[in-house]
Amino acid sequence: MSDQSTARQTIAVAPPADVRRIDTESDARDLAHRVLTPGRRRWPVVVLTISAGQQEPFGDPHEVKDAVGDLAEVVLMPTSDVSWAFSREMPPGTQVYGGAGRVYPLDHGWVADPASSRLRFAYSPQDRRRITDQLIHDALEAALTAGLLEPRTNPRPQQRSGTVQGVIGSRALVRLDDSSMATVWEELTVPGVPLERLLGRGQRVTGVYDPVSRRLNLREALLFTDPSVAWAAVAEAYQIGDVVLADVAQVSDDAVSLRLLPDVVVDVKRDAVTSNANDTLRGLFTPGEIVTCRVAENNPLRLRLDDVDDEEAPKSAPSLLPGGPPWLCLPEPEPQPSTTPAARPTSQSPSPSPVPDPPRRRPTPLDVEPRGRIPVPRPVAPPSMGGVPGGADGPRVIQLRNELAAERATREALARDLAGLRGRAAELEDELAHANRVIEQLQTRYRGADLARQRAVKQLRSAQSRNEHALGIDGPAFLDAEEQFRFEVYCEWVRRIPPAEKANKPLADYLLGPGFLESVEQLAGISRAKIVAVVVEVLTDQVQHLAGRGVHQLRAGGAGGPYVRRADGATCWRVALQQDAPAARRLHYWRTPDGYELSRVAVHDDYRP
Repeated sequence: MSDQSTARQTIAVAPPADVRRIDTESDARDLAHRVLTPGRRRWPVVVLTISAGQQEPFGDPHEVKDAVGDLAEVVLMPTSDVSWAFSREMPPGTQVYGGAGRVYPLDHGWVADPASSRLRFAYSPQDRRRITDQLIHDALEAALTAGLLEPRTNPRPQQRSGTVQGVIGSRALVRLDDSSMATVWEELTVPGVPLERLLGRGQRVTGVYDPVSRRLNLREALLFTDPSVAWAAVAEAYQIGDVVLADVAQVSDDAVSLRLLPDVVVDVKRDAVTSNANDTLRGLFTPGEIVTCRVAENNPLRLRLDDVDDEEAPKSAPSLLPGGPPWLCLPEPEPQPSTTPAARPTSQSPSPSPVPDPPRRRPTPLDVEPRGRIPVPRPVAPPSMGGVPGGADGPRVIQLRNELAAERATREALARDLAGLRGRAAELEDELAHANRVIEQLQTRYRGADLARQRAVKQLRSAQSRNEHALGIDGPAFLDAEEQFRFEVYCEWVRRIPPAEKANKPLADYLLGPGFLESVEQLAGISRAKIVAVVVEVLTDQVQHLAGRGVHQLRAGGAGGPYVRRADGATCWRVALQQDAPAARRLHYWRTPDGYELSRVAVHDDYRP
């Protein structure tokens, strides 16, 4: 076997020990094929690019390599024909160039879902710390998901114990029992779970210590890593009716997937979330969000989100490590900015209010140095050579100097534009992160409001049922249709108007016009109870103050026609029984000198009195 074949086999077993630089289009294409072809690699690949016009990347590839060791390969690539060759071979949405970085996991799910291989941006050397930490996080998380838990460079794994001193971002500091320090890395614990949900200050931990990287691996101490054990623990900890915490794993149009433990995922159907047909589940939930839900059944486990009161405190979630904090906690709401009332002027004579300045437009990079105004340097005067201007080759040298100065000026102007664009891009990232937090809070508030609405509907139905039961009437109380309708109107008035207001809101005198009861029986798409309720609103004059009823005089033939009147002076009025529905139903009635006459119920486009 040749030395070259042996070298290839060695490379296939472990990733390169150093950062690999891609400088040719051929190497870039080969990298793309190796990343895309299943079986051609056994580790994640980190690709960090160098921004155009820069000599070094904004991130630190060597720090990334030191952190991931032989758990991942680190590649450095310039933004040039080399990166374009790489991009042409990659599927849409999976490329990387322009100073950004990306980790390509071992699992090829990112080919169909590019968002699972996150593109990390950097715009200047000031972003060095951020993009470096992000790439380390993504690479280690990909290695953990791929099952590459222990670095092969670890010479002597040691079982060590210590006390957590604190959690800083994605790292935890642990003082070992011999007073030396170790770190716990979030990426090597539970995928997708922040370290602050696993560890707390003062917590005792035991794990495998790597003296080379000084990392303490707590994977063996994790609880509920066996799915069957996790499901049994949930069944034991939570009873039917308990309000519990869960985080959103996935959202689709018809269901939301909730995690009670990292390996315990329950799909909740739409009808157990909301009864509002206009709601979209994707608009109500965000993956990673923590929500409260109720255990509806235990075998099989079933959850509901539509009957949880705001006042109900959820049960504490389990800990994922012995002695650790609950792995789920509701986030604290962001404080709202306080509005200080404007101070009143002390002068007795009012001064004219100053005209406010128009809102300032955010400057753009083109405001800094418009492209159309790139400064052009003055022509360079030729040096004098013995009284002969410019010498023999003077004109050519002058031309080259002027072209060089113009190119430098153009480059400086474009560099200023680029710096402005990078700064604006960083601002937009911050604004996007803030907007996402606001969206999550609004989603939570909307779900709370919708739950309150559903509870109010249930209470109303319950009250109606109690009233009917109290009357002890199972069927019609009268054989005569008019007497029955008048009885229903009276009962609705008794139920709806509080005792203290009945004297001020009596039922007005009214007549049932010829054909009214027939139209009530024949008109489909509206309940009799709804018609009775609106009749009570009309007879007590409440309808004038209800915006949803849209009460107005009826016009002959619709909008623009004359008002409908009878010979006796009665005017015809129209009130909405429904809103925003096809052929929405309406109630027509006459206002007479002696009271009301109910005329008929009809659809929206029927303008007959």
